[in-house]
Amino acid sequence: MTTSRLKFSGRVHPESKFHQLRAEAGPDHVIPPTWVPIPGVGEVAQYSPTVFGKSIAYDPPNNCEGNFMSAKFQPNNNCYAYGTNIASNSFPQPGRINGYLLPSNFTGADVVKGATMDGLRVAGNTIDDIGEHADAATSAGHYVGLMISAPDSSLDWPGDYHWCRCDVGAPYNSWSQKDGSDQVTNFDFAGNPIIYPSEANWTVNQGPTPQLNKDDMVVSYIFYTYMFVPNQGVNII
Repeated sequence: MTTSRLKFSGRVHPESKFHQLRAEAGPDHVIPPTWVPIPGVGEVAQYSPTVFGKSIAYDPPNNCEGNFMSAKFQPNNNCYAYGTNIASNSFPQPGRINGYLLPSNFTGADVVKGATMDGLRVAGNTIDDIGEHADAATSAGHYVGLMISAPDSSLDWPGDYHWCRCDVGAPYNSWSQKDGSDQVTNFDFAGNPIIYPSEANWTVNQGPTPQLNKDDMVVSYIFYTYMFVPNQGVNII
């Protein structure tokens, strides 16, 4: 599989020289300032200490002390970091800090499993479910939406996941996202404001790729579920 031209929102690019585990990075790896040893996983590259956000308001320059912006560590924080409001500066993966690695052919259930290990909780599949969850919640926190892009062998696409974050309380109608190493935005992939993740456009054109002999590769992320991120007790790497 040729993947050098592909862009991922959540998973680590298999050819990344910045975010591979130390054992897989190779001798030409750009050495980060810190390697974090995780039992059962290996040593994870971290480019700056983890910063826990204090507000979920849509405020990219100040959120997590600006760590999602290009002036600091934007390339090292993906959609999962932004969604959880934790700038781990390690391109974090669900469950990794707890010794869990997503299988290469992961499903939505696998991503939820890893996120649950990190402290997130399933909140349901609709905005009404979020409202009911909030009414019953015993701790403060915020909500995230999970989208899954399934593997497609005809495109040589290995699959990916993507998270977006709710920036307001009820009626939960204002969301934002960070697509991989890109900047934070409150628009979907078609340039529309994200009102509800299940109704947003998560189709992305990867552009001409060697796999398709210069034809554009178009892949879609399909809404999977909502999860709750408590203000306390969640950690990622």
